[in-house]
Amino acid sequence: MRGERVASLQLEPSALKRWAQQLFTGQSLLQLTIAAVAAFLLVIILQGWRPAFSYREGQVPDRDIVARVAFDLVDTQQTKMLRDQKRREVLCYYENRSQPITQLRGAIKDQLFALLADTPIDELSDNQRRTLTAFVPKPADEESTDAIPQQQITPEEALAAARTLLGKSEQLDKFDAALRSILTPIAESGVLQSLGHDSDQGSQRSIIVFPAGLPDDEVFLDVPRVRRPEILASLPQTVTETFQQTFNAPEALIVARMVSNYLANNLPETLSYRQDLSEQARRKAEESVQDALVSYFPTVSKLATAGKPISRFDSLPLLRAEYNAWVEQLSFGETAIRLTAFVGMIGALYLLCGIYIYYQYDPSLLTEPKRLLRLLGLMVMTCLVCRFIAPDPFRAEIVPLVLCAMTATIAFGRQVALLVTTCLSLAITLGLGFDISEFVTLCGGTCAATLLLGRIRTRTKLIYVGLAAGTIVCLTHLGVDTVAGKLNVVMPASPDVPVLEVQTWIGLLPGLLSESLRLGGFTLLAGALMTGMLPFVESLFGVQTDLSLLELGDASHPLLRQLAQRAPGTYNHSINVAAIAEAAADSIGAHGLLTRVGAYFHDIGKMFKPNYFIENQEQGGNCHDTLQPAMSTLVIIAHVKDGADLGRQHRLPKPIIDFIEQHHGTTLVEYFFREAAKRSQSDPNKEEVSETSFRYPGPKPQTLEAAVLMLADSVESASRTLVEPTSSRIQNLVDQIAMKKLLDGQFDQCGLTLQQLDQLKSSLVKSLTAIYHGRVKYTGQASA
Repeated sequence: MRGERVASLQLEPSALKRWAQQLFTGQSLLQLTIAAVAAFLLVIILQGWRPAFSYREGQVPDRDIVARVAFDLVDTQQTKMLRDQKRREVLCYYENRSQPITQLRGAIKDQLFALLADTPIDELSDNQRRTLTAFVPKPADEESTDAIPQQQITPEEALAAARTLLGKSEQLDKFDAALRSILTPIAESGVLQSLGHDSDQGSQRSIIVFPAGLPDDEVFLDVPRVRRPEILASLPQTVTETFQQTFNAPEALIVARMVSNYLANNLPETLSYRQDLSEQARRKAEESVQDALVSYFPTVSKLATAGKPISRFDSLPLLRAEYNAWVEQLSFGETAIRLTAFVGMIGALYLLCGIYIYYQYDPSLLTEPKRLLRLLGLMVMTCLVCRFIAPDPFRAEIVPLVLCAMTATIAFGRQVALLVTTCLSLAITLGLGFDISEFVTLCGGTCAATLLLGRIRTRTKLIYVGLAAGTIVCLTHLGVDTVAGKLNVVMPASPDVPVLEVQTWIGLLPGLLSESLRLGGFTLLAGALMTGMLPFVESLFGVQTDLSLLELGDASHPLLRQLAQRAPGTYNHSINVAAIAEAAADSIGAHGLLTRVGAYFHDIGKMFKPNYFIENQEQGGNCHDTLQPAMSTLVIIAHVKDGADLGRQHRLPKPIIDFIEQHHGTTLVEYFFREAAKRSQSDPNKEEVSETSFRYPGPKPQTLEAAVLMLADSVESASRTLVEPTSSRIQNLVDQIAMKKLLDGQFDQCGLTLQQLDQLKSSLVKSLTAIYHGRVKYTGQASA
């Protein structure tokens, strides 16, 4: 027996064992998975395995920065110069369409052959005269620009020479062969009036020529060989020499001058510039140029000068290149050590925030997966945005952090917002390579936005919060930089300044002021952005600000208008409950406006069967007289579920729906329970009545506001039954109802203290006394 008693005694497990048991439950594993995924994303976003690049544009180093490792940097200017030079040396492409020159040779033969008949010059036709004129050089004062100055010949001399030289058929063959030998080289190389590209697009001395449709048959030619003026300048001599060699006669010189004159006036341009092929050649030439590199050596090469702001055009690229080279040389062990330390820091921040939230604030924020997911998702998204906009040239990491602080304040409260944003600022500072002054500035901005936010009852509130927080950020940044010595940078001696130290605060102060004003402006911008984001934040996190509650509590809301039309008594009751509940909630520090709006909607389920509720019944009949108590109870209780369903259908916020479901808790419908008990006692065959069937389904009030509404709803309804609602009677009524709710356990889950309950009772008594205050009776006035 003793052994059985010992075995039956079960000791409470240790705390470690309880934690282990809770850890391996399904919900705990889900929460751990969410936290682990968020931590993994934070490490990836902040690149916890590699040192951060800690230099930014405008930063003033307090000492000369020299290279830690050897590296090479591309000299962009020298590389560009080499590529431009290579581009200017490229031979551009020209397409040769030689058919016009072939046609020109046939035209010369045809027109000269038309003059070989024995017709006297006076009897030539108009066409023949025009043909002869085209071949005869004009007088010196009428020559065209293309004509070649020669000794003048008359048309008669030209006609006679042509007929004498070409009168025989064998002479015609020689003439054709001579033209062919003159024009074939010109047709093969082509004729160009002027180049189609300038000196920056390619060589001006040589080009690449290819026959039309045959780009592979390209030849390299000097520009003078194909340019029309140069061709025409050498053409008379070429024609003369060819004709003298072909025809051993004095008339050959005159005919040569005639042909030269015709070619000078009619030689066509056959070369056309090919932009596409030339551009391909230029790109290929540019790609063939290797980057010009400048070598830097460790402990020798200076990358930035002390006291001189880092510029994006000289110092910053050097520092970035040196950083990349240094990171590439880090060993696996160094990377693993840093990653371990960074993960440990994230874990420590997790533990710090988790312990505080779980034991000191609200455990449901961690135990409810949806709320935990929203909190960690907000942190991850803030880090992600900071990663993209923190580097130069934006450097606006304070914007997402202030937005995160405002969002966390609205969704989770000031305490969580202060804790989370401070830890987040620390993680971002270490992950992105900021210094301690930047961390203090970020914390100042987030804490200012959190503490100043408060209740949002107007649309301009967030703008004012951003302006005030921006002012604090501006002053904080300026003060921290001053304390950190950034106005007292020591510059090394130089040939121009042969002293060891030069105080440069006068030159650095404008830069610090502009940076402080820039950060303050970004904070103001965050407030303006939050104004537009507010509806989305409320929807995503399931919270309501005073601004949205004021809009929701408008009497023109469709549900309230329907309630006023279908159940005017209930509507009047809801208005009275809202008035006294708001004052009661404010008296204990609860959200009075939320309570008032919740009271407006708490009885909307009564509009389905309004006549079954006493406040809507007219004199002369009661619908419950024909129903059993159990059935009446079902009708009464149903208004809670009907109201919640109606609220969800009209997309009321979740806190308002919670008011509808919790304002009766699990209280007993006493009237019908007692009626059922009486009937059960009078009929011995009936079973004993159970309270469970006559209680509301709940849940019990989960918040202070729901508890206030429950008490205000009960006392307002009960006060209507008082014959003479004096102050003492109202006091007794409120005390009885409050004690009954307390003893029934309705306030067990909302955190309401006895002190707060006493304050609630005092407020409700004052409000009801004001409603039912006595009035002076006038002479002849009937008593109401």
